[in-house]
Amino acid sequence: MSNLPYVRSEIKERAKSEWFGACNVTAPSFTVDFRGLNEAGIRHDIARAAEMGFWGTLIASECGTTTDEYVRFMEICVDAAPAGFKLVSHLSFSDRDDVFRVLDASCALGVEAGLLAYPQDLVPSSSADIVEWTSMVSQRSDLALILFAVMTWGYRSLGPEGFPHDALEEMARLETAAAIKYEASPPGILAGLADVLKRCGEHTVVQCPMESTAPALIDWYGVRWIGTSGYESFGDRVPRFFELLHKGQWEEGMALYYSFQAAREAKGAWSATWGGSNLIHRNGWKYLGWLQGFNGGLLRMPQMRLQPGQMKQLRGGLAASGYDLPADDTDFYASRNPS
Repeated sequence: MSNLPYVRSEIKERAKSEWFGACNVTAPSFTVDFRGLNEAGIRHDIARAAEMGFWGTLIASECGTTTDEYVRFMEICVDAAPAGFKLVSHLSFSDRDDVFRVLDASCALGVEAGLLAYPQDLVPSSSADIVEWTSMVSQRSDLALILFAVMTWGYRSLGPEGFPHDALEEMARLETAAAIKYEASPPGILAGLADVLKRCGEHTVVQCPMESTAPALIDWYGVRWIGTSGYESFGDRVPRFFELLHKGQWEEGMALYYSFQAAREAKGAWSATWGGSNLIHRNGWKYLGWLQGFNGGLLRMPQMRLQPGQMKQLRGGLAASGYDLPADDTDFYASRNPS
């Protein structure tokens, strides 16, 4: 059963004409004993993201939930989301059957899109293997897909881009391919993005989710939507500067962009300490969100541990950027809605 707010043939035009803004990330909140989901905390985070002006949010997997819990997490988010606030499911699981289960649940719940991942047991010998998996997911349902080109998958052996552009060019033509989230080709991400825009821009929304690149993407390519990423780290300033730049209020938008440069630099320096792990430090993202009024609380293991020195570094960057922060970190661990 599908409750999607569109039909398959509408996906590409819908993404190009209706997707506007920044899509942040919502990780689950757990009870204090980690034995279940904290529904009040999840609802709090959805409301907070909508209040800050985000287009929508990624309902993040890879955070210690079982598949049953993840589906329940999605249900809570759907019920909590205000009108017009979009939800993106996260199709990243160890087992392919779990991917398909979440794909089906996404359609039944009527979310806006799904962020595609590649199974750990997919070790492609050519671009065709990547296209085959993506095509199979596309054929299985009418859910709009965000294709994810990133070094994390370990496909560097297939070409210097880090994620083969010929595969993206073919996959962009799939009927359910709505957008491409591009983070490959380091250190030349913008060069890779330019190539993918030429190859795929006719068929999909093409963008880099790194908010630091947004002014260039807006000015050079007219990019109208970015995501998914932990933009909540910077409060409401990402959706605000994004909208100002699109309105032509360039000086005001760039002033806002640079107003949190210290926070941006602190987060970047911290992120560099776990480079190569091929994981996101989601406990750190939860902490940054908590500093901005989100629920907080730690995630289930296995996760990278958040050290006091890292918290001090991140807090310092936000403080230098003029954010109003909690006096200390005592309440982060229990969260704003302990359960």
